[in-house]
Amino acid sequence: MKEQITNVIDFLKGTDVAGCITGSCLLGYFEGQDVDVFLYNEGAFNKLLYCLYYNPMFLIIEPLEQWKFDEYTGRKQSTIDKFGLISIKFKYNMSIDVNIILKKGQHNIFDVLSAFDLDIIADGIDIKTQKRLSLRETCGNIATWNKWNTAYYTNNEWDVKRILRQFERCIKYHKRGYDTSDIVDKYISIVENILAKEKVFVTERGSEYYDKIQEEMKLALKILNVWKDTNEITDEQLDILKTIV
Repeated sequence: MKEQITNVIDFLKGTDVAGCITGSCLLGYFEGQDVDVFLYNEGAFNKLLYCLYYNPMFLIIEPLEQWKFDEYTGRKQSTIDKFGLISIKFKYNMSIDVNIILKKGQHNIFDVLSAFDLDIIADGIDIKTQKRLSLRETCGNIATWNKWNTAYYTNNEWDVKRILRQFERCIKYHKRGYDTSDIVDKYISIVENILAKEKVFVTERGSEYYDKIQEEMKLALKILNVWKDTNEITDEQLDILKTIV
């Protein structure tokens, strides 16, 4: 499988598209590894999409991914239009998942890497220049939060919720042997900042929204503290966290 990862990265580096190869595939080999490719514009996305689609080494296996392909290529509707993001997953040589991703507002490798939550995955290879850029500040099996991600510096509940949606990645990398405690501490601190905000709404609807956010953040904080103390989380707790963020 390690050889397959190397093969697919080498193939992608030769496609000469405006995009970058990122993610866990650059961390060293482990089971279940995939390859992410972020494209900088729709033209580059289309070029790589059809390059893979007509290459017999790459197949769309899952029905959902085929549906996304059909919706995008048919232009009936697409998640890029609705949410500013589209990803389509191929299977390379029936063994390695390859995700090609287009996200509005990301026009270069720094735009892509600075949006990641963990520093260990803020690493990429720009395909056109063949240059590698890493925003990682840790080494070995230590991980921390990505200091270039501006969402960590806001006191906005929507940004905090967007960050908290990535908590499952902390669990995943903890299970792979990484120390993610610094990231969890950061998650806890930004949730506490939201809880410390004073109520500024004067309308009934505004007050109800404030109270709702407070209850959600209290529950999120409780789950995060349980994980911090025990490195354990139940499926129910994880589902609750996903629901509130």
